[in-house]
Amino acid sequence: MKFVELLEDYNVLIAPEGHHHTTSGWVQFDCPFCGKGTGNYHMGYNIAGGFTNCWRCGSHSIFSVILAHTGLPYNKVKKLVNELDDIAETYVRKTTDRRKTVQMPADLGPLKYAHRKYLEDRNFNPAEIQQLWQIRGITISAHLSWRLFIPIYYNGKLVSWTTRSLTDKGQRYISAKAEQETISHKNILYGMDYVRHSAVIVEGPLDAWAIGPGAVATFGTAFTMQQVSELIKIPKRMICFDNNYDAQRQATKLLNLLGPFDGETLNVVLDADDPAEAKLSDLKKLRKFLK
Repeated sequence: MKFVELLEDYNVLIAPEGHHHTTSGWVQFDCPFCGKGTGNYHMGYNIAGGFTNCWRCGSHSIFSVILAHTGLPYNKVKKLVNELDDIAETYVRKTTDRRKTVQMPADLGPLKYAHRKYLEDRNFNPAEIQQLWQIRGITISAHLSWRLFIPIYYNGKLVSWTTRSLTDKGQRYISAKAEQETISHKNILYGMDYVRHSAVIVEGPLDAWAIGPGAVATFGTAFTMQQVSELIKIPKRMICFDNNYDAQRQATKLLNLLGPFDGETLNVVLDADDPAEAKLSDLKKLRKFLK
């Protein structure tokens, strides 16, 4: 089956020939993320390259586009993508063109006084965080000096990593590059291995640490549809992004995407800036949701 035939099978609006949004070599259709059912045809499928891009909200994977347009289960969408004649080769190449093992940053070592002091100042117990989340320390390094090293696991295997600066100056989080990870960290959820029947969805690893096992992080507010496909597997979902306008706008977007799927999805807004700075009483309420 061709990608365009799949769109037609699921009644996705496609720009008619000669429409002002059509371009040679592209098939234009409604973007499921910013214009589903509008007839604006902002999303285009590149026939030669086998990829999609929206003029308004940017590029998205073929998988995420089909998932958002059809609402089909994850495994069904994966099967459809693999069976598409015109993009199957591109899809396989993109998903297999990664390292077989994770490339670790240099100068890793145990937590030093500065690392422990940073954690204690954020109301974390360094020994507990180290044991549960397997974090390590980086001291003097060419590119990642004085940071927490945060490994990322998926199904029990180390697939990527990120780091957190010990100060709030400059770039707080620096993560593995594509060539250093076996699975893109933006396609999975931090902490997913600890989830049972419910999850609290937060932005960063430190927010997940504050809540504890059952919290999952999207590595920022710019979540991906691959992460959404993971979240719909969880029966009870609570979104708890930072308490600011941009973060809450993304939280609402995520809430609307998860809403049509089976299960329960809630959005909560804390008095604190983020879960890592929340009051203990609020954290207890979030933890109660996970039981």
